[in-house]
Amino acid sequence: MRLILQLFVFLFVFIPCTWLFGLGGFAGGVLLIKPEKPTMHSDAIIVLTGGKDRIETGLDLFAEELAPELFITGVHDDVTQAEILARYTGAKPLPECCMVLGYKANSTTENATETKEWMAGKNIKTIRLVTANYHMPRAVLEFRAALPGVKIITHPISQPDIAPGDKKFWHIIFEEYHKTVFRFFEILTASLR
Repeated sequence: MRLILQLFVFLFVFIPCTWLFGLGGFAGGVLLIKPEKPTMHSDAIIVLTGGKDRIETGLDLFAEELAPELFITGVHDDVTQAEILARYTGAKPLPECCMVLGYKANSTTENATETKEWMAGKNIKTIRLVTANYHMPRAVLEFRAALPGVKIITHPISQPDIAPGDKKFWHIIFEEYHKTVFRFFEILTASLR
């Protein structure tokens, strides 16, 4: 009887409470996360496409010369460099050199792989990673797994149109939390083999 009670507590109390605590911590972390060392230089700025203001922020950072190279990963096949440049509205001119678009990636894992391929042969030791605040935990997880030894400076972008009082916020947080947990265990399992 005691074993059944322990099993019941584990399945219906401990696991749900752990899950709920993790989800709350994830949501709080997403809301509080800010760009890390916003004026620190890096060897490259890496922008993950797929969300509001990511490309524009990457271009702004590049114009501020916070890195000599800009790599935008996950660009749609139909998008040209001229279309990307047209999104820049800053006052400072963009550097004439060293912006590259990556067209291979369709997921966060593929973003990390595509970036690793682009970095091959380059002496890049630090990157500034630009993506949405809710996407940053999983992006960092993927990039750390793909690029061990590379320092990652996070530059999350807050999404003012996605707030905790909005149903869309909780849908995105719920989905991202589970994707992040799943990938964490996948990467952990792979590293133990």
